[in-house]
Amino acid sequence: MYGISYVIFKKCVALISALMLLIVGMDEKNLPSPDGAEVISRHRYVLEDYYMSNQGVTNDGTYYYFSGKKNLGKARMSDGEIFLINTSPIPKELKALGCDHIGGLTCYDGIVYAAIEDGPDYLHPFIVLYDAQTLKFTGKYYELPQSLHIEGVPWCAFDAQKQVIYTAEWSNAAVLNVFSIDGLKLIETIPLSEPVDRIQGAEMYGRKLYMSSDEENDLKRVFSVDVDTGEVKTEFTRNIGKEFEAEDLTVYEGENGPVICVLDRGARRKSMNLTKYIITG
Repeated sequence: MYGISYVIFKKCVALISALMLLIVGMDEKNLPSPDGAEVISRHRYVLEDYYMSNQGVTNDGTYYYFSGKKNLGKARMSDGEIFLINTSPIPKELKALGCDHIGGLTCYDGIVYAAIEDGPDYLHPFIVLYDAQTLKFTGKYYELPQSLHIEGVPWCAFDAQKQVIYTAEWSNAAVLNVFSIDGLKLIETIPLSEPVDRIQGAEMYGRKLYMSSDEENDLKRVFSVDVDTGEVKTEFTRNIGKEFEAEDLTVYEGENGPVICVLDRGARRKSMNLTKYIITG
């Protein structure tokens, strides 16, 4: 049985959370509509959930997996509620190298792959593997070539058909890096038809790699790359404003095609939005 003080504390947290959600919702109620897509829902995270979800997101069809800068979280896709956290997921060996930032995520076959980097020199880009059920470190990690990740490794994305993982530079990426799932050995690089800039996250759907860009303008576009040809396309423009910070994205199968869920840091920097879009353009 919980003590009275604990019950009071939980009620206060719930009240503060409700007030913050109300304030943030008022701030963002008049956002412009996207071009080429439709918003179908938005879930906001505040307080502790904010710190568990302010960097990366992926899904396995049942659960969302989130990353904060130094945390991992797991939520049901049915209601978006985070119910499991890991507040110390970065392996001590990587901490000793200065690694202190978890970026984008991807998942496959019960494993969550996390892009982890050091800073500010970005000398040690890693992909670290976690058990999707428990969020615990599996004991496996792989260091990527620093020459291909001179500004760190902001994201990673798994291609189930080819059994490879993609990464790219954060700034003005001209190629996709392709790594084997076995040992994350570099297989090839895929030239892009045009550079993509400030990509914060990506995920596969069909033969397209969808990308979330944190452009320094109001557009915050979602791109796609045909991974067989390298062709880059603007899928839709979100028009959320430069005061927002675009983060990772994840994609799942909807009734009429892909549902693209983009993670954003809100205008007040105190909330995270997971916004679901369907492409209409």
